[in-house]
This record gives sequence, C-alpha cells and structure tokens, in this order.
Amino acid sequence: MKNLLVLFVLSFVFLFFSCSTEITNPAKESSGKLLLKIDKQNAPESVVYVKAYLTRENFDPITGTLNLLSDSTADLLLNEIDAGTWHLKVDAEDDSGLVLYTGETDVQILAGFTSQVYLTLQPTGSGTGSIYIYVTWGVPINFNWIDYQNNPLIESTGNYYDYYGVAQPVIMYDEGIYKMWYHGLGYDGGGQAFILYSESTDGLNWTSTSSNPVISPGNYNSWDSKHVSAGAVIKENGIYKMYYCGFSDSYDNWHVGYATSLDGINWEKYPQPVLYGSYGWEYQIVVSSVIKKDSTYFLYYTGRDLPYYKIGVATSPDGINWTKYSGNPILVNDTPWELDGVLDASVINLNGTLKMAYMNSGSTGFGFATSMNGLNWSKSQGNPFFTNENTSNGWASVKISYPTMVKVANETKIYYSGYNYYNSEFKIGLVRKSEN
Repeated sequence: MKNLLVLFVLSFVFLFFSCSTEITNPAKESSGKLLLKIDKQNAPESVVYVKAYLTRENFDPITGTLNLLSDSTADLLLNEIDAGTWHLKVDAEDDSGLVLYTGETDVQILAGFTSQVYLTLQPTGSGTGSIYIYVTWGVPINFNWIDYQNNPLIESTGNYYDYYGVAQPVIMYDEGIYKMWYHGLGYDGGGQAFILYSESTDGLNWTSTSSNPVISPGNYNSWDSKHVSAGAVIKENGIYKMYYCGFSDSYDNWHVGYATSLDGINWEKYPQPVLYGSYGWEYQIVVSSVIKKDSTYFLYYTGRDLPYYKIGVATSPDGINWTKYSGNPILVNDTPWELDGVLDASVINLNGTLKMAYMNSGSTGFGFATSMNGLNWSKSQGNPFFTNENTSNGWASVKISYPTMVKVANETKIYYSGYNYYNSEFKIGLVRKSEN
C-alpha cells in the first residue's frame, strides 16, 4: 500500500506576526513568511531533518532546516519572502541525509491574509517498508475543507431584529433552493433573538425575503417571551417543521419549541415546548438537529450547565412526543481541543451512516463523529477538521460556532457563525468540501 506523509504549511504575512516575540527584525512591507509546523511526537522515527527550499525566477533561493531531535521548536520559519508565487520543495531526511520523503508545490504569498497549503510528502523508496504511514503534522489539516474566500455571507443589516449580529444558521436544500433560517440578536440585547429567513440559488448569494422575522418571541408571559432561535427544520408531506430554542429568562431553563409552516415563512407555533430543560447538565437545552431514521425521529440537543456542555438525544415516533435517551449524554469532551465541552451537533444521513459535525466549548474548532444507530458515536481521529485559524482572510479568527451541514450533489457545505478581533458581531460564513 502506498506510503503517505502529510505536511501542513502556512504562509503568513507580517501583519499577523507584528506582536509576536518571535519576530526580531521587521519584515519588508511587501513580504511574507512561510511557517512549517511539525508535530514531532507523531513524526516517523526515521525522519530527523525537515528541509524546505523556496525558489522563484530572478530571486535568490530561500532555504531552511529543522532538526527534529535537537531543535527546541517544531516550527520552521522562513522570513522576508517577497509577495508572489514561489515553488516549495520539502524533503524529510534520516540522520545520514538520505531523503525518505519528498514533495513540492507552488505557494502563493499574498499581502494581507494567511493562505494555506497542504503538501503530501511521498516516500522515495529508500529506507521505508510497506507500512501505510499517515501523519498529521502541525495544526490539524482540514482534508481539503476550503473556507469561502468571500466570507462572510450574511451579516447584520443594522435593523432592530439583527442589530447585534446574526448567528446559528439552519440550512435546507429544497427544490433547487437553499433556505436558511437563522437568528438575529435584537436591539434590546440581553439574549433577545428573532428567527430570520433568507434564500439562495447557489448557496453563496443570499436574499432576505422580508426585513421582519419569520418567528418572534412570544408575549410577555409566554415560555419563549425573550428568545427564539432556529435549531432544526425538516419537511414532510409538504409541511415545514421547525424545532427551536426558546426561553423567557436567560438564567432559567431553556426549552425546545415546535412550529409548522406551509411555505417556510409563515409559521404557527405550538403553545408549549415539546422538550424541556431540566437540571444538571441539561439545565438549559438547545436543539441543533432533527433527522428521521427508519420510523424513528432523533432530536439532537446541547445540554448547557455553564461552563460545561454535552450533547444528548431524544427520540420520538411522531416528531412531537419526545423521550430523552436513557444513555445520555451521547457525546462529551474527552480530548484537549474540546476544552469544557462539545455542543451544537449537526447530523445528516449518508447512505445509512449518520455523520455529525459539532463544535468545542471555546468556539475555536469543529469535529466529526459517526454512528450507525444514532445513539453510539465514534469521533474522527482527524478532529478538529476545521479551526478558527483556517478561516479565510481571518474573518472569524476569534470564534467559529454553530456548524450546520448540508450535502448537495458532490459537495458538502457547512454554514457557521464567526467573528474576529475587529468586529465582535457574529456573522455567517461557509466552509465546503468537494468529493468525487
């Protein structure tokens, strides 16, 4: 079986390093940097040196060497690279200088943002056996998940209903149209939220059908008088069914509500929640996905007991009367990147296999998990598959949240919310992956 070695390469512009103690000499204004981040613990034992060569016509070559055994850092930084297209060649050598793995690609150094390159080092045939080697080096690679270069897609219009930003998108591809329900953070603040709606023919360019919410909080004495946010929308027999989070007091229990519609815009709420927050880890619950597998509905929700988050599931024969699974929670934090919890599970059914995208409590990364029965889940070894560091142009370099997954033809799209240091209002963007 063919051996593979994967190397993660980042090209950085000086702007992003201006406060770093690692930079001692100011870079030229039109130049950038190339940083090779290597996970020494997972590197093959035979590899001692990693050597990088940058070449470009009419420019002096730039080289760098990292010794995995003796160097204190696992980063190889190349400084003052003139902006433009360079050819990168990377060799992984043993202690005698024999090249065991090699790979090359073109790298675009652009002023003003961080670009990402994923380089596969192929074995040279010297010093390797027939063992399959698959190594993630550096920031976890996203396996060709590409953040849309023109993110964000949707942001606040500045009106009363989304004054403090937009977040938590819920996506449906319906009869050739992408339909998105999302919440706007209202002018009153304090957790006030409304459910808004937009449509798109390509999943990139969105048009709001109305400046008003499609669902608003209830009257002053109702259970959802303060906040409503869409969690899941399904369509059965021509009827749209929405499951949403609601509350009247942000410090009290949060519950799951239910509403129906003939067009996805005009909704009729059920008067009472269909699933209640209770105590302990599910004191406050937020619905994030509903699917139907065979004859059973599965509702996935986040249990919120600050600062901790866990994921649970409830089942139903009719989509209205729900029973929480006795084995809850079904997903908890058990790796360092997940911090204080896991939340906001988005689940789709791919030919009988359930696939879940979820986020960590720090809003810095997304992970995957899979299940055959909807109850027992296995996390991906490649988690997190996407992080705030992967966002295009740093548009969501501080937080990424609320992943919602949809597969259309040969492309999987994940819509999510995020923001950066320059604008703390949540906006909505897209990361996607094409599959053959």
